[in-house]
Amino acid sequence: MNKEIEYIGKKIKNLSSGKIKIPNSSINEKYGYSILQKQLVSNQTSEVTLFIYVGELFINSNERNKNNLIIFVEDFGRKLIHSRVSLEQSINFVYLTRCSIMDLLEQEFREKGISIDTYFESIKILEYLYQLISKTLLNCYNEELSYTKFALDESNQDLIITLRELADLQKALNEATIFSITDRDDRISYVNEKFCDLYKYTREELIGKKHDIYCSDFHPPSFFNHIWETIQCGEVWKGEILNKAKDGTKYWLDTSIVPFVDVNGERYQHICIQYDITEKKSTEEMLSKTEKLSMIGELAAGIAHEIRNPLTTIRGFVQLLTENGKVPYFVETILDEIERISFIVNEFMIFAKPHSVYFSEFDVKNILGSVITFLEPEALLKNVLIKYEVPSEDIVFIGEKNQLKQVFINLIKNSIEAMPTGGKIYVSIESTTNNIVIKIKDEGVGMEEEQVKRLGEPFFTTKLNGNGLGLMVSYNIIQNHKGTINVKSKLNQGTTFIITFNKTTKKEALNF
Repeated sequence: MNKEIEYIGKKIKNLSSGKIKIPNSSINEKYGYSILQKQLVSNQTSEVTLFIYVGELFINSNERNKNNLIIFVEDFGRKLIHSRVSLEQSINFVYLTRCSIMDLLEQEFREKGISIDTYFESIKILEYLYQLISKTLLNCYNEELSYTKFALDESNQDLIITLRELADLQKALNEATIFSITDRDDRISYVNEKFCDLYKYTREELIGKKHDIYCSDFHPPSFFNHIWETIQCGEVWKGEILNKAKDGTKYWLDTSIVPFVDVNGERYQHICIQYDITEKKSTEEMLSKTEKLSMIGELAAGIAHEIRNPLTTIRGFVQLLTENGKVPYFVETILDEIERISFIVNEFMIFAKPHSVYFSEFDVKNILGSVITFLEPEALLKNVLIKYEVPSEDIVFIGEKNQLKQVFINLIKNSIEAMPTGGKIYVSIESTTNNIVIKIKDEGVGMEEEQVKRLGEPFFTTKLNGNGLGLMVSYNIIQNHKGTINVKSKLNQGTTFIITFNKTTKKEALNF
């Protein structure tokens, strides 16, 4: 048993003191949260609350504890129904208890009471338990609705109660979810306000349209084929979808699609219930990248240590060549390259421990020109021609020239390697009033859109023998210089890297 999970379980049980976050007075009056909280306490002893059962399942997730939770929720649900508490009120109260537990998890994570793994594992357990709670509560109301339907023929009053419960259910869906209804022709027939607010379309713009109106083109056609096959069979589909609003903003949505079928088993409409989980996905991605960078830091420190020792020996032997007074013409070049290798090794330490960077003024044209001169022999061997176009005036930039030299080497080498049968590389610099724009374009194999999106991620590479660190280092250097890098690429049509730097004064650069 995970000790941290057990610890969280005990913390959740401590929430049974009844101190649940209650909304402001106007909303409290609308939903009757105070009445509901009294209902929860009055029908159970102080030790037996929803938090107690949830906490017990964190501590020990056996069938006995699970059954105890279900029995508690069923009993609680029946009492709420008999007290004329609406489904909307019940669902929102359950949501409040979940929020209290989420606040507890976030506080424990921030205070380092639990690890990242335990945080996400606790969220998974919590999601499962609250789905179970919600399902059980809905079953109670469904049973009540079934009973009400049965009694319709007996009493007009029963009909009024049924309609009220159905209205409460519709209101709960409209208030708590992003909700839509689609007809048998897969055209939208209804959307709620939350749906319009998220997608930035009016209701008139959406009614009669198909759902591809807000398609983000992120998912392959097979993804949607699977969805339609599932609901056509009358089964519920659940998953995560990335959609795009009218203004281009993309959202990740936790989605449930529930089909309605006729007596012949054919779907005549379906409802779609969605929750915006964009922030959650961003947090997960950030934590994943942080974990990878931490691992790279340890790796970089080891690599730097191992390279420094033989590098010192090589430098010593090269310097011995100059002792007889005759300095071979290549010694200076070798020593310069050894210094550059030493600098690159030090750059690896950025991931292990950040260090100071010293900016100076220099002509970007000279740096880029020296890189091209350095790489031209390798390019010619691979039948690659580098075309360099620059303006006549000096282009002065304030930055760390060795770091930028490393960026240009990485990008041009990648372009050379992207053209195994040869081709041309076009390198250009443009100086505007506020910006310096550097373009490196090749005629290589190109990349798919998904590959372009992942460029700069640790250990992601499109090369057979690559490790993904070169572009990651380059992106990091450009970011440290307050620059941006955009990539345009198509399969078999080449790739263009566009690097943009803001022109700055020396004082502004020193404040980077």
